[in-house]
Amino acid sequence: MADEVTLELFNPTGALEAPESHASRLDTLAGKTICELSNSSWEPDRTFPAIREELQKRFPTARFVPYSEFPIGNNEIDTDAVAEMVRGKGCQAVITGNAG
Repeated sequence: MADEVTLELFNPTGALEAPESHASRLDTLAGKTICELSNSSWEPDRTFPAIREELQKRFPTARFVPYSEFPIGNNEIDTDAVAEMVRGKGCQAVITGNAG
């Protein structure tokens, strides 16, 4: 009979506990400035105008800063510089990760 073996297992998922996974939701988009960020996937020249048009119908006082005013691409938009650009343009909301 083999000797008894004790194994110690680790969770490989790397999961971290976070109190909140996203920023707090806005109560409305009315009167808000909304920035669009694109990673260049999913035809942003087609999807962003469609999203913008539908949101503008629901929130006519919302102002949009189009994705074309920001760097485009995953590595380009995931930077402190782009975060500063978003703040500098007065954006209270950001649309990113849209898919067609």
